Amino acid sequence: MRPHDPFRPRCPTCDMLVLSEESQQFLPFCSQRCRLIDLGRWLNEEHTLSCEVLEEDNENGNAPSVGTPLPPGWHDA
Repeated sequence: MRPHDPFRPRCPTCDMLVLSEESQQFLPFCSQRCRLIDLGRWLNEEHTLSCEVLEEDNENGNAPSVGTPLPPGWHDA
């Protein structure tokens, strides 16, 4: 890449360079397809964000309940 070339990001899904101006609307992805693939991975919990539970929270009883089922009809969205 030469110093005067514009920056071209790589799609996080397929690793292709985002080249055309039409693709700019899907940044950081190269297309709607890659964008939806990534969304599907998040919804299927293939991607997760890790978090650490502080020991102080555990001692005070403020730790979030993990694995507690919701009542019928409730959603956690």
